[in-house]
Amino acid sequence: MDINVKKLFQTSVFSVLALCVGLSFSHAVDIEVGKKLARKCSACHGKMGMARDPEVPNLAGQSSLYLAKAIDDFISGKREDRRMSLIVKRLSKEDVKNLAAWFASIKVEIVKP
Repeated sequence: MDINVKKLFQTSVFSVLALCVGLSFSHAVDIEVGKKLARKCSACHGKMGMARDPEVPNLAGQSSLYLAKAIDDFISGKREDRRMSLIVKRLSKEDVKNLAAWFASIKVEIVKP
């Protein structure tokens, strides 16, 4: 009986781990998709997320969580900007994650004056 309980326990642990790994991969971001989506952002935020206009925020190197929240807030209307709201309203949740991951992945070099 002890052997059966041990096998059941091992099988249960393995099943839970497999489920967790599967879930993490199902929510994985695709930075390359984010890079393609970012082309629409480049007119204002720059090709690599560094805006030329001081009134436009730089996106390069920002936290992906912050960026995703900001985009979600534009989509929901919590934040307002005529251009941003129009551009992001058609993004899926997955698009938002991919886009945020792309900008977060850009390495920013800080140069002291």
